[in-house]
Amino acid sequence: MKEYNTVMPNTNDVLLIDDDRDILDTLEMYCENLGYFRNIIKAKDGSEASIKLHNQAFAVILMDVNMPRKSGVDLLKEFTKESENSIDSVIVVSGELNKRVIEEAVANGAKNFIVKPFDEDAFVQKVTSVLKKVRPDLLEEI
Repeated sequence: MKEYNTVMPNTNDVLLIDDDRDILDTLEMYCENLGYFRNIIKAKDGSEASIKLHNQAFAVILMDVNMPRKSGVDLLKEFTKESENSIDSVIVVSGELNKRVIEEAVANGAKNFIVKPFDEDAFVQKVTSVLKKVRPDLLEEI
């Protein structure tokens, strides 16, 4: 069985990964409204995200599944015990969560999902749930 980094990230940055600019803008607005994150970093595809994930730790990582150049599932496969980031910080955000995609994402460590379209309340609920596990101290700071 594959081992993952499960150490709490010591950061309050968030990474948003989606090839749809409107979705990125919405995610950014929701993250700003939450007030938990110091830096909101965006990647427009899986390849760009891969570079960011190898160079920086994030408290939360919101990623689409279907993207050009590298899919969200391909990104999930890059998470290992030695990774800078914890698989527990990942929230898969997608409008096409068919059974095969869910099974493949789960087989590669995904535990958290949010289905498009979603509203801000659903977003807040999911992000807060993940932060309770990986960075509960951030919730106490607000």
